[in-house]
Amino acid sequence: MSRVEQQLGFILKSQAFKETSLIHQVFTKHEGIVSILSRGSKAKNSKHGSLLQAFRLLSLSWVGKNDLKTLTSVDESVNIKQLQGASLYCGFYVNELVLNFLHKHDPHPVLFEAFEDTIIKLSSSSSIEAHLRQFEKILFEQIGYGLVLDVDIEKNRPINADQSYLYEPGQGPRLESNHHPDAVLGSTLINLNNNVLSDKTELKQAKRLMRRLIDHQLDGKMLKSRDLFI
Repeated sequence: MSRVEQQLGFILKSQAFKETSLIHQVFTKHEGIVSILSRGSKAKNSKHGSLLQAFRLLSLSWVGKNDLKTLTSVDESVNIKQLQGASLYCGFYVNELVLNFLHKHDPHPVLFEAFEDTIIKLSSSSSIEAHLRQFEKILFEQIGYGLVLDVDIEKNRPINADQSYLYEPGQGPRLESNHHPDAVLGSTLINLNNNVLSDKTELKQAKRLMRRLIDHQLDGKMLKSRDLFI
């Protein structure tokens, strides 16, 4: 039976198991996504129940020889301000992205750190959209689909801030002169690449672009968290 001690992790999703227990999908720094059973955590006298919530950076220990592990201890590693309003919906969104794009037990420590940073920023910043675009970009990099945002893939020339481009999923941007509805300004690509998005038009274009690319990777699968914004 394997035993893991004090692993940093975030709960992405929880579901009821029997009367008083829960099964959590946990994104951990060095073990990837792990399924963990917390026995009795729904009971009123549970010593763990109040801690086992999404958007909290936890230090978890567990045991188990099967895919479903059993929680042995949990503490809160860092106190992160509770997400509210639009930030809460965005938190559900990044949780769902991780669940859909990562395989179980496949560690991504760089993405984990980006996830932690995003949750902290969502809890304390008004630049929500810009932070989401940064996380999405890192997600693509870490799963092997890093975005080309600095050159035109057809002419191999640096992106011109004043030109319009159409981003081809799986390839990159090319000049677009026919006012395609999915075209974005070169300045949007440049600022997305440099993590300095701030202009409303660029933020809107970057959101539309990343949604196209994510939908392409999901291949028809819908994200439930998007319904929360409607």
